[in-house]
Amino acid sequence: MAIAERLRGWLRASGSGRPTERRQAHESFFTWRRSYYLKLALALAAAISLVYALHDPAEGPSGSTWLGYGLGTAGAGLIVWLSWLGVRKRSFTTARGPIQGWLSAHVYLGLLLLLVGTLHTGFQLGFNIHTLAYLLMVLVIVSGIYGAVAYGVLPARITLNRKGGELRTMLMEIDKLNDAALSLADRIDPEAHAVVVRSIAKIRLGGSAWEQLSGRYRNVDDDGGSLERFFALKKQQFGEVVGAARARPQTPPPSPSPAPQASSGGLRSGTTMFVIDHLFDRGNDKAAALLNKLLQAIADRKELVERVNADITLRARLSVWLYLHVPLTVLLLVALLAHILSVFLLW
Repeated sequence: MAIAERLRGWLRASGSGRPTERRQAHESFFTWRRSYYLKLALALAAAISLVYALHDPAEGPSGSTWLGYGLGTAGAGLIVWLSWLGVRKRSFTTARGPIQGWLSAHVYLGLLLLLVGTLHTGFQLGFNIHTLAYLLMVLVIVSGIYGAVAYGVLPARITLNRKGGELRTMLMEIDKLNDAALSLADRIDPEAHAVVVRSIAKIRLGGSAWEQLSGRYRNVDDDGGSLERFFALKKQQFGEVVGAARARPQTPPPSPSPAPQASSGGLRSGTTMFVIDHLFDRGNDKAAALLNKLLQAIADRKELVERVNADITLRARLSVWLYLHVPLTVLLLVALLAHILSVFLLW
């Protein structure tokens, strides 16, 4: 009696007392009300393990002993209750506390189910419907463990990756940077404009299911930095042309009367000087400034594209477990029904 009273007092102390608003706002479902359901699950696990260790049937441990039937009934009840809880908890949207409480119960009592189901089998497994129900239960619990860990870790990483913003904001910023890059490229030359247009067409957000889960995306943004290399080379070429033009001695303009025949090389030289006169105003490297701004816009866009794809990956990893957990739970319920019917009707 003294031990039971202490146990009740321990659990009551863990769950008593309404948490303050500040603690409730930051309390995880793992530690809800001072880990109330964790302590409850540990206490039940210890009691069940003790009873199982003291139980010594003549025919050996199995699901057909009184303890086996008791554990089987408790396990079946937990499976049905946890399945109902998985649907029911989605309707709690007004108070944060109840949601955390239901999630905490779902996680820790779901882990307790693994012990209950395993001891119910008496470690006697075979190729039959009973073992199939047990294996489905294990798969459901394992997928649930992944989901619990994912919900405990990934939301913070998503918030950190978004830097306080939203996915929609990042997508809008990418569009703005594309417009800015096109505007800057238009002020440089048609070749630069064409390269920027091609780079925009290569932007790839998301991908296949494997790419989203692994985070390894193909042909992201500018195909491995070729865009930066192109404009860096162009900047170098502009610099070389400007340097050569500044190094040339000043010569008086030619007299219009001789009108010599211009060779093709002379035409190219005259065209180059014409471009230099328009791109560079009295030694100020306007083209280099435009290229620097364009390269910065491209770098900012690439960083945003990587963050958007990282956001897609994190959200995919956060939700992928449900595509296994929910169908496996349905299969488990069907197998559980078949298991119960076969035990009471066929055996």
